[in-house]
Amino acid sequence: LDILHAHYALPHAVSALQVRAAAAEAGLPPLPVVTTLHGTDITLVGNDPSYAPLTQYAISASNAVTAVSEDLKRRTAANFEGRAPCGIEVITNFVDVDEFCPSGEAAERPTAIHVSNFRRVKRVPWLVEAFAMALEELASRGLEADLVLVGDGPQHGEARRIARERGSCDRVTFLGLRDALPELLSPADVFCVASTQESFGLSALESMACGTAVVGTLAGGLPEVVEHGATGLLSEVEDQETYAAHLVELLGDRARTSAMGLAARERAQTRFERRKVVGEYESLYQRILDATGPCP
Repeated sequence: LDILHAHYALPHAVSALQVRAAAAEAGLPPLPVVTTLHGTDITLVGNDPSYAPLTQYAISASNAVTAVSEDLKRRTAANFEGRAPCGIEVITNFVDVDEFCPSGEAAERPTAIHVSNFRRVKRVPWLVEAFAMALEELASRGLEADLVLVGDGPQHGEARRIARERGSCDRVTFLGLRDALPELLSPADVFCVASTQESFGLSALESMACGTAVVGTLAGGLPEVVEHGATGLLSEVEDQETYAAHLVELLGDRARTSAMGLAARERAQTRFERRKVVGEYESLYQRILDATGPCP
C-alpha cells in the first residue's frame, strides 16, 4: 500500500490518519494520506462546533487535500484557519461519458427532469412551484410541458401538495427511486437544479453528458459546471421568477434547448470526462510518491 485516499474529512480521513499513525508506530514506510472534500464535510459537519476541531485536524494533518470545486476550496479556507500542508488542490468530480450519453430519443412533450434526495436544500417544492409558474406562461402561448421528479425524501409530501394546489398534477410525475438514470436523463429537454447549496453539481454534470441542458441556480460550485447561456441558464438562488422564466425559455424552444444540450455534452466530454480527471489524481499521487516525506 503506497497511499491512502479518503473521501470526506469525517469520518474517513480521520480513520486514514489513524492507519498512517499505526503504520509509523510499526516501523513501516511512510503512508501518505490524501483527503478529498466533497461539501457536507465542510458546509454541514464542519460547521458544527462539536466536529469542527476534528475536521480541522483531518485537513491539516493530510499530506494532500483536494476539493471538488473552487467554491468548496474557498469555503474551506473561510471556515478553517489551518490548511493542508500543500494547500488545497481542486480536482473536480467526473462523469463516465460512455455510460451517460445521448440516447437519440426525445420526450413527446417538452420535459424537465429533476433528480435528488428531496432534502430541504434541494428545494423540490420550490421547483414544483416554479414549474407551475412556467406552465401558466407556456399555456398562454399554446404550449405544454411536463416535469419528472426522480427520488424521494423528506419534502416529497410537500412537493405533491403544491402540485395539487397549483393544478399541475397531470403535468408533474413522481417516479420515486430509480437506477436507470441515463435512460431517464437523455430524453428530457431540461435538467432542473433548484438547490440553495451545491458543492459541485454531479447530477447536473451527468445530465449534461446525456445531452440535456440545465436550468439551475448560482449555488456554490454549480456555475463551474454549467456555463450560463451556453450549456444552461442560471439564476440567483432566491429568484424564483427568473428561474421560472428560464424554464419557459428552454421548454418553449426545443431547437435552442437541443443546441444547448449538444454544447453540454461537449463540455462534459472535454472538461469532466472520467479518464481526464482520474489522470489528475494519478499525477497528484505521483507527486506525493516522488516526495521524500510529508509536504513542507
